[in-house]
Amino acid sequence: MVSSQQLSQEPVNHSHLAEERTIADRTGIDITVVIPTYNGAERLPLVLERLRSQVAVSAFTWEVIVSDNNSTDATAAVVRAYRRSWPALRYCFAAEQGAAFARQRAVEAARGSLIAFLDDDNLPEANWLEQIYCFAQQHPRAGAFGSQIHGQFDGPLPDNFDQIKCFLAIIERGDQPHLYRPETKILPPAAGLVVRKRAWQSAVPSRLFLNNKGKEAGLASEDLEALLHIQNSGQEIWYNPKMVVFHTIPSGRLQKDYLVKLFRCVGLSRFYIRMLGVPDWKRPLLIPAYIANDLRRLTLHYLRQRRPAAKLPLLEACEREYLISTLLSPNFLLKKAATDRAQDWINQLRWPQRTHWLKTLTAAFEEDRFRLYEQPIVAIDAQLSPAVYQRELLLRLSSPEDQVFTLSSQFFSNAEHLGLMTTLDRWVIRQAFFALSQPASSPGQVDQTAYAINLSCSSVQDRHLLDFIDQQLRQSGLAAAQLCFELKEVTALRYPSQTRQLIAGLSALGCQTTLDGFSLRPAVLRTVETRALSHFKLNSQVLSRPGWASRLQQLMAAYPQAQIIANRVETPQLLQQAQQAGILYGQGFQLSKPQPIAAAPIVSPTVDTDV
Repeated sequence: MVSSQQLSQEPVNHSHLAEERTIADRTGIDITVVIPTYNGAERLPLVLERLRSQVAVSAFTWEVIVSDNNSTDATAAVVRAYRRSWPALRYCFAAEQGAAFARQRAVEAARGSLIAFLDDDNLPEANWLEQIYCFAQQHPRAGAFGSQIHGQFDGPLPDNFDQIKCFLAIIERGDQPHLYRPETKILPPAAGLVVRKRAWQSAVPSRLFLNNKGKEAGLASEDLEALLHIQNSGQEIWYNPKMVVFHTIPSGRLQKDYLVKLFRCVGLSRFYIRMLGVPDWKRPLLIPAYIANDLRRLTLHYLRQRRPAAKLPLLEACEREYLISTLLSPNFLLKKAATDRAQDWINQLRWPQRTHWLKTLTAAFEEDRFRLYEQPIVAIDAQLSPAVYQRELLLRLSSPEDQVFTLSSQFFSNAEHLGLMTTLDRWVIRQAFFALSQPASSPGQVDQTAYAINLSCSSVQDRHLLDFIDQQLRQSGLAAAQLCFELKEVTALRYPSQTRQLIAGLSALGCQTTLDGFSLRPAVLRTVETRALSHFKLNSQVLSRPGWASRLQQLMAAYPQAQIIANRVETPQLLQQAQQAGILYGQGFQLSKPQPIAAAPIVSPTVDTDV
């Protein structure tokens, strides 16, 4: 029998190597290291330091791409801080949630002929890149090859861990290279995987079916789907033990609840993975056989293990969840396929510009083209002091030349459709804290003006927002009263419980709050049911409606602690109406126009890159 090692050393057509050499000559890059990450700001520095410390790299050229999967933390700032001293590091942004989207975006941006994937909790050995390059030269038929992966654990290992460690991407399959043959139905994970770019582009669809959208999708194995496409195209997939990676695994991932959920996700994905490895003509014959066999295995399991799942040992609990979810997999994936198709149809019908805005906003994140403007909220009585009561922060999207600016009203709805509003809100909050924490432009000058920050519907539902704001306050040392958070009336009506909780939480931190777009409808106050509001911001058009005066007086009497602000004061007539109504503060073009934020330049906050 000819071994896989001997097979790879037989005479081969080296046209693929010549093609890759051409790519490298054209781009100057041999290897692109890709790190998909979601909220990896704290984990990334360890990985980046390991990569920056690689040895024996003089024989080839390489780059690193961090593919940010719509992170809401300081991931982008961490990468940009490293880039100041490391030009080979690049940043790309994947708006759609899911590891498959992050990998695909990085593949599109990669300039290397070899693409090496690392998760943000993977630490490569110092010669990892050298071993990648050598193996690729020695095995030209290999379309992909995986690393040997050892675990670094933060807690004690559960019983029988060796039998389930591969599900946590712990790959220890000997000290000799070997070919992953299709009949074994074993493939490496994406962690530590190297793929020839031409193999990925020719075989892997730009949108995988197991795309794992979001954290609650209930699916896994999108990396196996990509590898099966490569293997089915005739490309070889190998195991290279000399490429060594250490996978850091926190104690939470060693707990029974997490592992059982992981096995459920793998099981629900299994039917599709099975079918990818089966010729089309065999599928009608094998589907009933697979289902019958899965039912048989589950029945035997229950005959052996009659206890409820909560009382089963870890290994048996994982096995049960895996068998149940495998049996449910065909129906689950059929529903997913129908849902995906319906959503695609709806997007095409209702949102024909989706692709345009996806590309536009992706480029804006990658090129750091968001800008902050401020519009003062001023006293409309000249005798009031200070003249500037607050400064509302407004987001703008600049053109690549930084000359033409798109108003937030023109792209917010598209950002909301794409699930980007939480990310944008966090960006604005960070920049506001950064701007406010800068030294005053004039010695002895102290500006206590509050900054008003708009919160989207997504942020109102974000249960981690209060912790984030509290963290920013502690880190900056700013007085909480300098921050005012604005919530829309329409959001309060749609999510009254979350609105009440958020207003109460912000008030407990010492921050101010505003109900924006208030229509003077009593039903709104009954819905919100909070006395903690600091401001009501009225659309000045309300002042032209019948009965507004009495409702405004009732509001002032019910909320004597709250200031009333007239918004969108665009004409002298509206200004006069606001003054006659006894409103003290206003905002609008008649009073002041938005300008670039003056407190400080908008730059990425400084991040310590010393590890």
